Amino acid sequence: MNTAAPSRKKLLSFVLTLVFMLTCLPAALAVDLNVDAGFYFKQSRGGTCTLASAAMMLRRRAYFDGLTDWSTVTENSVRSTAWSNGLSHSFTYKEMQVGYGTLPSRKQEKVQTLITLLSQHPEGIVLYDRSQPHAVLLTDYTNGNFYCSDPAGNISSGRIPLENSSVSVNRSSCYWYVASDHNFIAAEADGLRLEGMSYPINVRAGKGMALTGTANAALGTTLTNVQVAVLDENDQTVFTAQAAPNTAIFSFKSLDSSIRFGELPAGNYTYMVIVTDSQGDNLCFTSDFTVSDGSASSGVYWSVKDTEGTKLLDSIQEVQDAFANATESTLGWFGGLFQ
Repeated sequence: MNTAAPSRKKLLSFVLTLVFMLTCLPAALAVDLNVDAGFYFKQSRGGTCTLASAAMMLRRRAYFDGLTDWSTVTENSVRSTAWSNGLSHSFTYKEMQVGYGTLPSRKQEKVQTLITLLSQHPEGIVLYDRSQPHAVLLTDYTNGNFYCSDPAGNISSGRIPLENSSVSVNRSSCYWYVASDHNFIAAEADGLRLEGMSYPINVRAGKGMALTGTANAALGTTLTNVQVAVLDENDQTVFTAQAAPNTAIFSFKSLDSSIRFGELPAGNYTYMVIVTDSQGDNLCFTSDFTVSDGSASSGVYWSVKDTEGTKLLDSIQEVQDAFANATESTLGWFGGLFQ
């Protein structure tokens, strides 16, 4: 967010995000996944090591998310969405989307990649060795050692050092991981939020930009109003679009045809989004952008990844001051944008 944006827009952003900021403060999850709560099991038949390892990964992820039915995640329950003569490179199970990646060829780079992946994915990753071929659930990197759970029946059960498994780092070639987890998003930010919302940084004149991403309501509420606007450098409205979805999730794609970035002449603009839910809570996002002959560039915003609200406000003190000094005329000014 450009801190040089007009004061009225900043003021409104501060006021409307006060409640959001308080509900999205990071929460500590005291979950130690290295304490076996019943995560691990052996593959049910030959040739399903990847499926069994993926099921163990998803079981740990579900446990981490606080899902009470995490123990029902099994090889058979995952099979219907994940298996097609082998583990699919991309599939979704219980709001958890699994993706696929390949590893560098050099061992040193491979080791560092795996360490980084495990730091980002506490549930672990499915590590595959094509030379065997075999897969294990790589669970963690602790005190300089990799640990895993090997689904092979002839290998010790539970969490074991990787060196005691059928797979080695040196021979491993690819992996599966939890790429997106809506359960985690809902648990971490059970409030009004934006997920994967695109916003312009520079729009190439005449080329435009597509709107992507969603607005999401808190559990038990619905989105009553979604408003999008483009203002010029004089704070005059150029484009507006509005919807009353009355649903828990709203896709910005449905407003794409009304926000015609490709028709904007060269200049400076502000992109604004206001979301209101059935409890009367509001969320405001603003970002300045340009239209020029330069290369097109855009950003993607996730409220759940911006738990301190850095794209929505400058500081807690400014929010408190703005909230104390806000007047009805300010809210009326913004309301007038959509009349």
